[in-house]
Amino acid sequence: MKSFIALIKREYLEHRGAFLYGPLILIGLMVVGTVLPFLAGRIRADYFGEEIGGTLKFYELAFMASIAGWTFYLLITLFFYYADAFSADKRNNAMLFWKSMPVSDLKVLSSKMVAGLTVFPALIFLAMLFSGAWAYVMSLMVHWQFPLFAAPDFIAAVNSFWRIGLVGMIFLALVLLWIAPFFAWAGALSTAVGRWALPMAALIPGILILLENVFLKGQDGGFILNYLRYRADFTWARNAVQNQIISLAPVDIVRFVSDLLAHIDWVQMVAGWAFVVIVIVAASEYRRRKLD
Repeated sequence: MKSFIALIKREYLEHRGAFLYGPLILIGLMVVGTVLPFLAGRIRADYFGEEIGGTLKFYELAFMASIAGWTFYLLITLFFYYADAFSADKRNNAMLFWKSMPVSDLKVLSSKMVAGLTVFPALIFLAMLFSGAWAYVMSLMVHWQFPLFAAPDFIAAVNSFWRIGLVGMIFLALVLLWIAPFFAWAGALSTAVGRWALPMAALIPGILILLENVFLKGQDGGFILNYLRYRADFTWARNAVQNQIISLAPVDIVRFVSDLLAHIDWVQMVAGWAFVVIVIVAASEYRRRKLD
């Protein structure tokens, strides 16, 4: 167990640039980018009308928008991470060091998978929380420049902060669980082709889709394409978010979580994780046999 934790810590130390320093830079740019327009007088009062459902709703929408932005950043960054991490230790002989302890290839690859689904998302979640706190600061700045725009009550804002923070954590966890098979696919390919895993992850399915349509005359693009579209589509999450946006009432945790859980295809969720396990085991066996 100690070796597994050490492996996860190693992943953090080697990739903190993308998941710690990168978000810190973006947060700095966000702060500067939101403060400068107020200092320069580029914010007009007509930006803030009654159509947004009041000042508290403005704060909640700003927080939810930041969650969506950080989720997109995390998914893109994780895909690049997995497309390289499963083979990165080959280039610096770290694989030989861990084998000498000894640590199995399965444990090494599992630690990379776990780090990408726990430690790195946790760092991004902290960035989400800061963005939520900064959204309240933004509302205070709007009130300072336009007194008719009443800033949200502090107690109400705190209540919204923890509710949306909890919703964001659940949303992020479900999204990662749903899309994990894509990460495992990219990681497994990296054990065989190294850094070429990124283009190969798209090229191989593309060739299979082409062959299916040529030889089997697939309908509407074929089964493979439609299935990949389905797995890459977050309709179940988008609908839950839209229901909260169009409502003028504060975010309802119970309704939001219920919408998420009710619309997820749990059969596909389980099948996707079965694929993840199979792919990681196969990749670990390939690494072990290749080194031997």
